[in-house]
Amino acid sequence: MSFCKYCGRQLQDGEVCTCQQAQQPAGAAQPQQEFNQQAAQQPAGAAQQTFQQGAGQQTYQQAQQGFNQQQASQQMDAVKKAGANAALDYVNVLKGLFTSPVETVSAFVAKANVIMIAILIGGQAIINMLTRLFDMLIANSKAKVTTGSKELDSLLSSYYSSYTNTKPYPAGSIFKNMLLEILLVAVAAAVIALVVMLLAKAFNKANVTYMQGLAVYAITAVLGIPAELLSWVTGLTSVGFIDRISSCVTVFSNVAGYAFVYIAIRALCKDEKKIPLIMAISYVAVNFLTWVLRLMF
Repeated sequence: MSFCKYCGRQLQDGEVCTCQQAQQPAGAAQPQQEFNQQAAQQPAGAAQQTFQQGAGQQTYQQAQQGFNQQQASQQMDAVKKAGANAALDYVNVLKGLFTSPVETVSAFVAKANVIMIAILIGGQAIINMLTRLFDMLIANSKAKVTTGSKELDSLLSSYYSSYTNTKPYPAGSIFKNMLLEILLVAVAAAVIALVVMLLAKAFNKANVTYMQGLAVYAITAVLGIPAELLSWVTGLTSVGFIDRISSCVTVFSNVAGYAFVYIAIRALCKDEKKIPLIMAISYVAVNFLTWVLRLMF
């Protein structure tokens, strides 16, 4: 036998009073318990979600890094392969110029490989620039201090062969001359390509591309690059016989270059009567524009 502590009603053993005051604490305890459970579960759920996001981000970064490394490796392999193929093509073309020049030049112009043409024209420009640079540096190392009088400098030069009144090249002049050598090659290649393309189309109605016109100039660099290097190296010596070899190499390279240009134009323009005119106009245009460039520098 007991009594309700809220309303005072007599209760049997184990009976719970149904009054409002007795039911309210029990009902209030249940939401509080649910809130406590949710509050306890929320940090654990947030931590689990944060961990999953961090793990996913790390996995993505690792996958992206691996993809970038693989892509860079593939690009490097492609560059190495292209370089090896270009070197092999250069050697084959160089050999062909001596064994079968007509077939080699015709095939080179017809194919007009962009990479090969860029390497040859760029290589010719770099070689010209470097030889010009070394020539100026060598001249600077041999330059003497002048007396300030042209008459006295001339008199000393007449009596002493080792005396020279050459002034050293300043840094600005060296840079301009190097830039000029690059521009001269670029202008020559561009002008010859344009003239050959336009005149071949006009005279022969041939479908000649500008890249094939560039190939006409590039074929001269196949032999011109090693010939210029050999000529420059042998020209550094003061031995008369070796110096004569340097001159012969230059002459051979120039004459062979004209022959290669003739063969290349003939492969594009079937009317052989027009080839001398195309060559003449090309070289006159190049000569005029290079003269203008030299005046500017």
